[in-house]
Amino acid sequence: MRRDSESNAPSPHIPTLDPVEFEQSWQDAPSLLAALNGAHLGAWSWDIDSGKVSWSRGARALFGIALSQPMPERLDYFDLIFEADRERVVRLLHEALTGQFEERVLRHRVVWPDGSLHWLEITGSLQPWPDGRRRMVGVVREVTQQHAQAKALEESQERLSLALESAHLGTWDWHIPSGTLYGSARTSKLHGLAEEPFHGNFDDFFLCVPEEDQQCMRQAFRDLVEGRTQEYQVTYRSRFSDGELHYLESTAKLYRTEDGSPQRMTGIVIDISDRVRREQRLAASEEKFVTLFQASPDPICVSRIRDGVFIEVNPSFCEVFGWQPEQIVGRNAQDVGFWADQAQRSRLFAELMRDQGLDNAEACFNRQDGQQLTCVIASRFIRVERQLCITTTFRDVTTRLQAEAALKASQEKFAKAFHSSPDAITITERDTGRYIEVNDGFCRLTGYRADEVIGRTAYEMNIWADPAERQQMLDMLRRDGRVHHLEMLGQHRDGNCKTVEVSVEQIELNNVPCLLLTARDISALKDAQAQIQHLAYHDSLTNLPNRALLMDRLHQQIALLKRHGLRGALLFLDLDHFKHINDSLGHPVGDAVLKMVTARLEASVRLEDTVARLGGDEFVVLLTSLDGTRAEVTRQVRQIAEKLRNLLAEPMQLDGHRLQVTPSIGIALIPDHGETPADLLKRVDIALYRAKDSGRNAIQMFRRTMQDAASERLRLENDLRLALSRGEFELNFQPQVDARDSRVVGAEALLRWQHPTLGPQSPGEFIQVLEESGLILEVGDWALAESCRACKSLLGDGLVSAEQFSLCVNISPRQFRQSDFVERVTRTLSDSRLPASMLKLEITEGIVIQNLDDTIGKMRRLKKLGVSFAMDDFGTGYSSLTYLKRLPVDALKIDQSFVREATHDSNDAEIIRAIVAIARSLGLETIAEGVERSDQLVFLEQQGCHLYQGYLFSKPLPLAEFRTLLANSRQRTELAQQ
Repeated sequence: MRRDSESNAPSPHIPTLDPVEFEQSWQDAPSLLAALNGAHLGAWSWDIDSGKVSWSRGARALFGIALSQPMPERLDYFDLIFEADRERVVRLLHEALTGQFEERVLRHRVVWPDGSLHWLEITGSLQPWPDGRRRMVGVVREVTQQHAQAKALEESQERLSLALESAHLGTWDWHIPSGTLYGSARTSKLHGLAEEPFHGNFDDFFLCVPEEDQQCMRQAFRDLVEGRTQEYQVTYRSRFSDGELHYLESTAKLYRTEDGSPQRMTGIVIDISDRVRREQRLAASEEKFVTLFQASPDPICVSRIRDGVFIEVNPSFCEVFGWQPEQIVGRNAQDVGFWADQAQRSRLFAELMRDQGLDNAEACFNRQDGQQLTCVIASRFIRVERQLCITTTFRDVTTRLQAEAALKASQEKFAKAFHSSPDAITITERDTGRYIEVNDGFCRLTGYRADEVIGRTAYEMNIWADPAERQQMLDMLRRDGRVHHLEMLGQHRDGNCKTVEVSVEQIELNNVPCLLLTARDISALKDAQAQIQHLAYHDSLTNLPNRALLMDRLHQQIALLKRHGLRGALLFLDLDHFKHINDSLGHPVGDAVLKMVTARLEASVRLEDTVARLGGDEFVVLLTSLDGTRAEVTRQVRQIAEKLRNLLAEPMQLDGHRLQVTPSIGIALIPDHGETPADLLKRVDIALYRAKDSGRNAIQMFRRTMQDAASERLRLENDLRLALSRGEFELNFQPQVDARDSRVVGAEALLRWQHPTLGPQSPGEFIQVLEESGLILEVGDWALAESCRACKSLLGDGLVSAEQFSLCVNISPRQFRQSDFVERVTRTLSDSRLPASMLKLEITEGIVIQNLDDTIGKMRRLKKLGVSFAMDDFGTGYSSLTYLKRLPVDALKIDQSFVREATHDSNDAEIIRAIVAIARSLGLETIAEGVERSDQLVFLEQQGCHLYQGYLFSKPLPLAEFRTLLANSRQRTELAQQ
């Protein structure tokens, strides 16, 4: 190879100098050399005219030459280059010297002394030198790893291209904004174009695609862009110029810009014509299969192997198994309970997978109606819509198998039943009575071993305790040919007797007439039945007769008393405040009290009388065979009731507690107050209610007027339940006046009821019924809401002042005890927009004594909102100063019962003076109710009570009339001020 002549310069070479001398020319830049060496870069300088190459230690290392030893001889640079690269390197150096080579980077391989190849990247340029000599200076670095990576990438791309070609796949890349499509040569060929890469307009590329297929492609693209689908895969047709039709499948991925706009799509396309044609041929084949499938007389089903879902069933399947296609197709066998034995299903499925088919396998299946069928099945794998499925043919062999099993079962059934039965079973010769066979149940029942009784008779073993019962069994057997559920006394070998239920059938064994006897021990059952019978008619705690037994005895006594012209009495007892014992001392103490009451009652009545417990703390005493006139019997019964009341009221010492329980007693005479048990219980209950209503610890005899009152109250309660929904309630407002200037300072909202047929109803009657029935909760909420809305309208019309007018609304104890009472008031004020300072709630002492701490807590929460409180009817109840000084009340209302006779009764006058004094000492207002005469008002003002309400000023008025009163009052005030 000619080197010097080609470059017009000596060949570059490295002289034989000491390594130190090589770097002398670099002494002016030691830091530069250090940096280059540290970065594994070598520096080099080529004196072109002399051919001498100077290099740094780093450069020398990159050529694989030891740094510590000088080179023994001149080293030609081209000899270091791998032979395959030398000619290219010589040519490029020549072009560089002549200015023809523009690139400044040269890559070639070098051979290290150990024979290994390394890729070097040499960078350099011609540099002017002060002495005018030509010199090239540069750096060198090793790029072996980078070159290997680039080579691997190139090979990977080649493999990808080869794989795509091998798979007959074409690739395409669509730049969406410009509508430019880049397609591979195969892609072009698949669309009827020349087999060369395509680079052009998107629409031109797909001219071979029918318009309807193009529409499907556009829709798939829109679905992908708008997020309705996550992938793009379409199948379409391509019609070549010769008319040949190809089916293509394209899959692509969408790339978006940072703002989410579609940027480009890249994808692959494959010719699926062969597959489509196969599927078409398969469809024709499937049509034939369907014909055979539907016409088969044997049941056939097709199920998906992945999840066991039925894909198709034929008419014979529906006829045999009872499911219609819409009831079973789309569901799996487990959901519909098709397989009777899941373990059998698993075993047969394993055989199917192992042998790739089943032939004449036997399995059990369920019909839709639950009947079980046994079938011989044959199964094969098929593919339906590219899913692996199983087609199974069934043949019902249930009847045949049942016939075969019946004979075997009849042979085994008896033996199994005989030996495994818990009952005692024996086989004896009919004529001799000798035992042929006994089971374990017989041994357990009698205590004898089988070897002790075989060959002997029941008479010898003394099995039956009563010979008469044994003879009765034999007589029945001779007469009827069998014995069915006969109760007898069997005797254990230890002498104990047990009640057994015996059945005997005649059988024949080996042509010998025999008897099959079954005996079941029912001793425990008889005891349990007796216990159940007792519990059904007796109270479990006191062992007294319960309601069921009492009703039965009442039936008998009513008939007996009528027949003999006698009388009886029913006493209904209820323990007063018994709930307090349970709540404070616990149910065990309460139960002990009930047992003590039971003992006292039973000890106080005759043996022929009945004491019963109806439940809870309710007892009934049935007195019978009372002779005499009605008046004499009434007096006698009252004496007995009084005796019982005193007896039960005697103190009890229980569990360290000294208790005293008083009863309330209602009485009804038999048959005077009722000729049926239901009537008597209803009327004695009415009498008991009246006894409790009269103060408890009392005795009341039923009277007809009591039932009339109870019926009236029931009617009243029923009418009240409808009154609110029918809008029969209304509010009247009674003014509250300051006597000093006759100014209306407030009003009390009063509930009124206008019955649709009976007219106005007395509040004194229906308010109590509302309280007792619980209807007061709903009606009270309505009254509060209506009052607030009415007051808000008065305020809005300027008829009242928010600072000088109070709306008083009565609150019942039931309302106040609601856990969310504060929230209900708050919500009502918010809905009506009435200032809270205008609302004054009137509470009674009954509210306070229920739960003082809870009452105070609720009042303080409402006081924070601005609501005020008045204590209504103060002085008529407990009137405890202890709780009064703790309650955040603002006013005391003097009850009208004190005001009515205050000017004539010194006691009422003193009570009023005391109430006013208490209010003054506590800083509270006083308001007098029921002021009807001027002398009453004068007396109240003398005591310092100037606020009042009553007929002296005005009766309670409907809202419209109350508005007129306020308007007139305001006019009078304005005239007086003028």
